[in-house]
Amino acid sequence: MSWGYAYILTHPGIPTVFYDHFFDWGDSFHDEIAKLMEIRKSQDIHSRSAVKILEASSNLYSAIIDDKLCMKIGEGSWCPSDPEWKLAACGDRYAVWHK
Repeated sequence: MSWGYAYILTHPGIPTVFYDHFFDWGDSFHDEIAKLMEIRKSQDIHSRSAVKILEASSNLYSAIIDDKLCMKIGEGSWCPSDPEWKLAACGDRYAVWHK
């Protein structure tokens, strides 16, 4: 389920976090969501952020958001080729990088 939050918290829109997921599903899940929220805020991702989809297949989706944040979800192996992208968060079937 964390890869779903990786998507909604890195993409344009007004994301919603389910109360039970944040407070009742344990410290580990809470901390993953909190980290993704922190990244969204620090990179100023908002409802009008631009998305450039890099890859979309049955087992992999990757995108750059506002040229500030790069992410991938899915079981496929992928990472940005530019060394200026630094890993910010990762978990079950997702990874997020920022500059």
